[in-house]
This record gives sequence, C-alpha cells and structure tokens, in this order.
Amino acid sequence: MTKRRSQSKHDKMVRRVAELLAEKGYRNIKADIKGYEKPDRIIWCETRTGHIPDVTAWDRNGKFNLFEVETEDSIYDQHTEEQWRLFSAYARQHSAKFWVVVPKGWGADAQRRADELGVSAEICEISDP
Repeated sequence: MTKRRSQSKHDKMVRRVAELLAEKGYRNIKADIKGYEKPDRIIWCETRTGHIPDVTAWDRNGKFNLFEVETEDSIYDQHTEEQWRLFSAYARQHSAKFWVVVPKGWGADAQRRADELGVSAEICEISDP
C-alpha cells in the first residue's frame, strides 16, 4: 500500500467499499486494510512485478471484481497509472470487472484519466465516510 497525503481518508474509503459490498451480497471480500484478509497480489507475467488491489470480491453472479480506491491527490499519480493498467488488463484477461472508486465529485476526473491511459474501468463515486 503506497502512502499518500490522505492515507486516512483512503483507508476509510476502502473500509466503506468493503462494507457496501457485504451489504450488496458480495462474498469472499478481501481488503488491504486492518481487519480484513489482504487481497492477492496481481502480477505482470513478463516482469513478475505487481500490485495488491484495495478490495477484491465475488459478486452474486460469480464474477470476480477488483476495486482500486483513489483520493483527490492520487488520481494522477504514476503509481496509480501502473495499478490501473495492471488491474484493467487482468480484468480483461480473466473476465473480471475492474472498478475505480473515488470521492463524490471526482468521477469525471477519474474517467478522464482512465480514458487518457486507455484503461477500461467502471468509475464509482462514494460520499466521504
């Protein structure tokens, strides 16, 4: 987990995503925060480098979902670009769904960034926890 200026807000958002998924009936929810089992690292085959998604879970239809939470100060980070490219490629290759979760009002920025990177992701805004 990369440290950021708004790490506390990020961690609260990750917890909120995990709670919302549980409410919606997702199962085997893993989150990269205290109190949850950590998601598995997703690795590039060519370089053997990778990243851990913030949250992973299986939906009611048996589809695997990866969630990456961004705060206002992380949408345009190089680290974010690396994660989004990897998680988007993984989702495509494994018939999974990749989500980018941002604070309310930042969805357009996240979508613009995904478009710039050529990344396929569902953008979801949530209210501050």
